[in-house]
Amino acid sequence: MDDTRFSFRPLRASDKDALMAISAKIWEGDDYLPHSFDDWVSDPDGVFNGCFLDGRLIGCGRVGFLAPGHAWLEGLRKDPDAGVSGVGRAVALAGLRFLSGVPGLRSIRFSAYGHNPQTIAINEALGFRRVGAWSIKSKRLPGSQDGKEAFGVPAAARLSGLASGTADGGGVPVRRVDPLDAAAAERVRASLLDGPWAAGFRLESWKAYPLEAVPAIRPDDLIFEAVSPDGSTQGRLVGSLDPLKAQANVAGFSLAPRSSTGAASDGGLAAAALFAAFERAALGAGYSYFETVAPRLPGQLEALDACGYVSWESEDDFLLYEWPAERLGELAIVS
Repeated sequence: MDDTRFSFRPLRASDKDALMAISAKIWEGDDYLPHSFDDWVSDPDGVFNGCFLDGRLIGCGRVGFLAPGHAWLEGLRKDPDAGVSGVGRAVALAGLRFLSGVPGLRSIRFSAYGHNPQTIAINEALGFRRVGAWSIKSKRLPGSQDGKEAFGVPAAARLSGLASGTADGGGVPVRRVDPLDAAAAERVRASLLDGPWAAGFRLESWKAYPLEAVPAIRPDDLIFEAVSPDGSTQGRLVGSLDPLKAQANVAGFSLAPRSSTGAASDGGLAAAALFAAFERAALGAGYSYFETVAPRLPGQLEALDACGYVSWESEDDFLLYEWPAERLGELAIVS
């Protein structure tokens, strides 16, 4: 395919109006690029490429870094009215060629929606390999519903068969964990983000941060623990707020095994309490859209469902792709 039709250059602030006109046609106008544009064009390390045809902007793609040496591809867009094919492939190639000049490169990754066959086909043909699959679950919280708070309380009813109870999850106490408390942060990291939920990554905002290179717990995380009357932990949730995508993320969530009392309701009540606490905190900070990238762990997807987090079209729809490490030296000649 002839990609010489297209020209590329880093986007500038003066390109914003042209790109916003394209972005308005994406996802029924709910694209996140308007929130990310200013930060991406000012990033000194990555590149936010514009794809031009006869001087007209028809697409874009960004190469950023989640940690030194760990590249992330994102923001691939094509003007639906461009009237040409091959834009996605050309943008991907431009990103790889940029990375061919980056010293100390250790990984190149991106995520794809499982129901986007065109993007998947383009990148698999270039040589990317699928290395994992998780489920995207999301929830939009208006703040009130028929005069009542719309937090994650339904978990108590759906998981245990009990009445939904109060908005705090049926009275299960929740304590806030200070991420700057080293001992507490280590406890959360070891029990949650070092476990099977993460599988080596901190997953949020459609990104997979490699835990070999980034902190598992961040200073601005919102961390909550549900506790039983005897003080034992019934569940944990690590959340974060992303202004560049205007969303709140559940970066990790776990429920303890059935309590020593054997009460079947503990898990549902704890889940309801944890999500209600996080949702209140995020809503208070101005965030109403919530998302998580969740693995298939016993009880986890069911708990998310019960708390109002829904799949888009199917489970296992967040696909993680990686450029083969043995081919990092070939980027300049990929075609």
